[in-house]
Amino acid sequence: MRALRRIGKVAAWCVAVVAVLALVVAGLRAYNANKYPIAQMEASGGASAAEYPQSDHVRKISGDYLNGFHFLPAEGATERRGVVVVYGGSEGSPDYSRAEKLAQDGYEVLSLYFFGQDNQRPTLAEVPLEQFDEVTGYIEEHVAEKSPVTVVGTSKGAEFASLLAANGFAVDNLVAFVPAHYSYSGLDFSTGKDLPSFSLRGEAVPFASFRQSGVLTGLKMLGRMIAAYPVAYRPTYEGAASSAEDAARIELDGFDGNAVFFGAGDDRMWQSDVAARALAEQSPRAEAHVFEDAGHIFFEDSDAQQNGWQIMFGGTQEANRRAHDESWQVLRERLAKWHGQ
Repeated sequence: MRALRRIGKVAAWCVAVVAVLALVVAGLRAYNANKYPIAQMEASGGASAAEYPQSDHVRKISGDYLNGFHFLPAEGATERRGVVVVYGGSEGSPDYSRAEKLAQDGYEVLSLYFFGQDNQRPTLAEVPLEQFDEVTGYIEEHVAEKSPVTVVGTSKGAEFASLLAANGFAVDNLVAFVPAHYSYSGLDFSTGKDLPSFSLRGEAVPFASFRQSGVLTGLKMLGRMIAAYPVAYRPTYEGAASSAEDAARIELDGFDGNAVFFGAGDDRMWQSDVAARALAEQSPRAEAHVFEDAGHIFFEDSDAQQNGWQIMFGGTQEANRRAHDESWQVLRERLAKWHGQ
């Protein structure tokens, strides 16, 4: 009987400890969710297609995998040759606002999702690169001047765009904001499998695995996620890259087009500064612009930098705004040169 009483006391203490820990975690999550709204904004994903406005100059387009918007040049703008294709990042957006600005500058623009829509891969894992073949077909059928084709991607969209160029898809010019020089694990953790971000003709694109980032790095990241505290993922990506096989590197040696890479020296999401320089070194027609004090997001509006961005994305308010303005100026100059009138 005495042994049973001891077992009962131990069990009661264990239950009490678990209950206290659960309350502590719940309290931390509530506190952090209120203090760091940027973490919740990042987790919420991009807007659905129905939330973006359409007009005579902006129409929704879709196909077998194709999904997004076709922008015609704004009325009165000096029209440019060819077409610009833009992709957002892991938030799942078609980078609609950038497409809108480019259309106002006279460009015909395709603002596209590369995952997350009803006719696409639901998550950013095993996303097919060959979806761009359908984009090329759409350009052939629906765009008056079919070349040059410039592809602009941001963050994971930059990884996607760089892989398109590296694998011989019909890309004449490449622009990558806060890019990666490796392909990485996919962002779908529901199955417990280590999936690639991208696939090519049914085969996994070689990738740097998060599982090679180190146990301590993983535990620290998990702890922050459990507490709803903003997570700086850069150590995870750096660890994955340092342990990756050469096949996971994005190689642009065979790409003979123009390329511009915009990196950030204080990027807390991943090492875009290192990536921008590494990618640009591969071609004499490529250039890197690294904004040393900027973070992963080049905020146009300082008010959009909700508390927590310093931890999750990095940079200062002024540096992020300056990176936005200066990168936009470089983009406009390069596009005007490549696309002419």
